Amino acid sequence: MDLTKIVMPLFVALITQIVTTFIITVFGKGGTGVLGELRTAISKSLPLPLSLTIWVVAISIAIQNAVMAGTFNVEFTIPVGDKVYGIIDMIALKRIAFVVLMVTWFISRLIRTFSSMIESWQHESDFDPTAIQALSSISVVLTWIVGCIVVMQSVGMNMSAIITVGGIGGAAFAFASKDVISNFFGGLLIMFNRPFGVGDQIESGSKINGKVTKIGLYATWLETEDGEAMYVPNAIFNSSEIKKSKTDISGE
Repeated sequence: MDLTKIVMPLFVALITQIVTTFIITVFGKGGTGVLGELRTAISKSLPLPLSLTIWVVAISIAIQNAVMAGTFNVEFTIPVGDKVYGIIDMIALKRIAFVVLMVTWFISRLIRTFSSMIESWQHESDFDPTAIQALSSISVVLTWIVGCIVVMQSVGMNMSAIITVGGIGGAAFAFASKDVISNFFGGLLIMFNRPFGVGDQIESGSKINGKVTKIGLYATWLETEDGEAMYVPNAIFNSSEIKKSKTDISGE
């Protein structure tokens, strides 16, 4: 039995781990501004997914080499769709799927880390932290959806059937939650277009009149002339005219 083909992938993984850790540490130290923050975000998000990828790939290659050398007397086949895979093929497919998952995890971690850094700039910019969190969450969800689709495709699953079922389920979900979705996107439009802001006196329709105290992703809170709190779903502002007057901050 040739142990070199089994041990060598693990030795290469150890060297790769040491080198990449050094490079990431040096890379993450530098720079100011957006580029520097991005480098810092990468250096914080990359080490764990990269380390897991290095070692899982190395171990899978070692196992694959051991099976090919006859060290493990394991023979079986697994039908996937129209194809039949042996154990070596399955190891290779699982390895590809794992790498895709790690890339997806890294991207989602990077989005979260960078969005947190952007929020820390709030005192220096006009970024809305709620909008940043919303975009971050949407981006992470979309990243994982794409990653899972690629993983299923890489292991030979019939994606046309899955996409069809997912499309039907998505359409049913969207219909059932159309009010929630409408209010959510209404909140995003308010945050980015800024037809009004906190502290503005607004009037919309015949019943909505008050001072804006909070703008959320689903609803906006107003304070009426009577001092009562008014909860207004954001979708209402998408189909109504809005009259706005700035509140005098000085109180004069």
